[in-house]
Amino acid sequence: MSQLLKKPWFAVVGAVICTVLWGSAYPVIKYSYAQLNIASVADKLAFAGARFVIAGLMVFIAAWIVMKKPPTVPKRHIGGVILYGAVQTGLMYILNYIGVAHTSATKTSILTAASAFFAVLLAPLFFKSEKLTALKVIGVIVGFSGIIIVNTSALDGGVSFLGEGLVLLATVLNTAGSFIGKVIAKGRVFEMTAWQLMIGGGLILLVALPMGGSFVITTESILLTLYLAFVSAAAFSLWTALLTYHDAGRILVFNLLIPVFGAVWSFIILGERQIFDPLYLVSTALICFGIALVNYHKKFSKPL
Repeated sequence: MSQLLKKPWFAVVGAVICTVLWGSAYPVIKYSYAQLNIASVADKLAFAGARFVIAGLMVFIAAWIVMKKPPTVPKRHIGGVILYGAVQTGLMYILNYIGVAHTSATKTSILTAASAFFAVLLAPLFFKSEKLTALKVIGVIVGFSGIIIVNTSALDGGVSFLGEGLVLLATVLNTAGSFIGKVIAKGRVFEMTAWQLMIGGGLILLVALPMGGSFVITTESILLTLYLAFVSAAAFSLWTALLTYHDAGRILVFNLLIPVFGAVWSFIILGERQIFDPLYLVSTALICFGIALVNYHKKFSKPL
């Protein structure tokens, strides 16, 4: 399996699969809010916390079955995995949910896509094997412009710390969490993923429950929660595995595809038709071209 994960073509396929899964989460979450009458930030956090705890349990059970023993974390990595869960899942989603409640969806899309910028520009500072090249910078700019052109209304209105500020901070934490995962998950991808999801989900619940967060338990809510948990379990496991074998910048730039697949799934699940807008087609082309530039491997793509 590790040999397959190391192959450049599989990195592309795997990253796309992750973004397809994460893209489907957005309309399913939106559908869940409507069906389960989830409106307050506390209720949304409770729903998210339950989702991530269950996702962690899914990875834990799957790893136990495959390895024939409970997935454990070495003592020297306990602090790292707690930090990983707190940053990548816990704090990131807490700040993101609060921020989203105080800003528009279009601004959220742009700020979230900024994680690709952070990943490509900051990765060389933390990993000696990664180099910043002109093609990478151009690729991220091209891809990011694809997000901007379908969210031009995001440039209107003011800026607040509780809204745009927290969403941007959540984006930084998402990038930082990916870097932490890349460092600590080598050889123990499923163990680290299982525990970080449970720790992160538990942290979210610790914030949500005292705030009065809750949601109704019905057959539908259970099925929706299980699906979203599966998305997190599968996507985080594969994403973390890819990060351990490839440059962080080349993998994290695929985050630009999440809004694209989110629009596709929104049409399939919710009947929203914005994906057929000509601007979305241009946006998708720019995003794909930008990703291709960032992942270009030719030797003349020299470090800056």
